[in-house]
Amino acid sequence: MVQLIVFDKDGTLMELGSTIVKLADDLINEFSVRTHIHVPKSEIKDAFGMVDDKLDMVMKSNAAKSIADRLRVLPHGDQLADWTLSEMEHLSNDNEVDDIKIIKGVPEVLQQLKERGYKLAIVSADDTESMNLFVDKYDIRQYFDLIVTSDNSVHQKPDRGLMDEILEKIGVARTETMMVGDTEMDVMLGKNGGIAQTVGVLSGSGDKQDLRSADVILDSVADLINSGVLNQ
Repeated sequence: MVQLIVFDKDGTLMELGSTIVKLADDLINEFSVRTHIHVPKSEIKDAFGMVDDKLDMVMKSNAAKSIADRLRVLPHGDQLADWTLSEMEHLSNDNEVDDIKIIKGVPEVLQQLKERGYKLAIVSADDTESMNLFVDKYDIRQYFDLIVTSDNSVHQKPDRGLMDEILEKIGVARTETMMVGDTEMDVMLGKNGGIAQTVGVLSGSGDKQDLRSADVILDSVADLINSGVLNQ
């Protein structure tokens, strides 16, 4: 029986916002898969002109070139810059800049889970400052037994050591743990960690193909309780 639920943040608990934000999130996952080298999400956000989860207008040609130039200095940066420019070709030039918001239904689900006695954790490639802005803005910090960010752990997704760290700190067995996330990296973290169940959600950047290795795929975290997945 599940006792601990580990959530990703961006795209799982928090909306990714505009298409360009989703592109940046995809780039982070692409970089991790190709290189196995961790680059803090804040550095990739900086390359895209993101400040406090808001975006400058980046789709004009000069801005796009600037993004590519800043990505090229990273390890394997030429590949990442070329990939990003290719993806940008398919984006509209008039995307609006939106504030990132909590996904509908998430606060209610978190409250219900805590009332039912579940332990909850967040694990994110974002840094502590960005995490604090999110959990404090929506007053959800009290629901979490542990919050792991890129700058308070030596382990990164999808390393088994990251899940080991979470389980050790909370004191829950692998057979009692569920991972919930919106990307292939989140699914890989659950699988590498050898936990009981991995749930993919379609509220972020991942589609059904990306999440095909998950044990269950839901539309969003809002469906977690009524789906019956917690009873499996």
